[in-house]
Amino acid sequence: MKAFAVTEDQENTGEIIFAEHAIVARRRGADEYNDGELSGITCRRAPWADKFEGQPVPAWVMIDNGWHFDCGHCGARIDSDYLYDEDLPLKGVIGTQHSLVYCSAICEAEDRLEQAIRADHQRRAIEALSNFVRKRFPAVTIRADGNNAPHAYAAQRRGSWQVEQVVVSFDFPGMKIAPAQCRIDRSGIRDDQLIGPLWPRFLCCNGDRDVFERWAASPESREKAPA
Repeated sequence: MKAFAVTEDQENTGEIIFAEHAIVARRRGADEYNDGELSGITCRRAPWADKFEGQPVPAWVMIDNGWHFDCGHCGARIDSDYLYDEDLPLKGVIGTQHSLVYCSAICEAEDRLEQAIRADHQRRAIEALSNFVRKRFPAVTIRADGNNAPHAYAAQRRGSWQVEQVVVSFDFPGMKIAPAQCRIDRSGIRDDQLIGPLWPRFLCCNGDRDVFERWAASPESREKAPA
């Protein structure tokens, strides 16, 4: 197996592909980057990558051979010139051609920390909204897996963390089509409109709407499930 540098001519995206012959590598590159069209695909031998057959090609090795990547944290275009200008070591680049790539261990650590903080905000948002639903409707069953599993997304706004969206789905008596939802959505709201809290909304599909609204307005909706 030989290593080939396969790129799409317009976007200049590509990868190192291992194959017995150039035409095989070119076809794989065309399928991946050019909707199967061979025209517009460039395929060149990359003997410097032959030794990486069967394993990920390190990003720093590719950069040393003219490739570039975007840092998964700071967003910098990582190439030899950037590393020289920033006084960063070539072998300090972290990642492979098929993984996130970081320009340094510091960027990787900061990204891991940011991911952990985001995950914690999202976990706590789901927990809080789930408790809100259980308090309003004590007997419902909250979906915990599949397409209706709880979902949240947190992001930074002006240096502070905000929960942009949180959704909790739950089954209710008389449901025939799909679970109802309790959700909070901040998307589409400008910073200067954020006055006061965003309140949860209850939603359900049209086919179950009448049943859900009757049940939600009834005393039974506030009863606890039998022990």
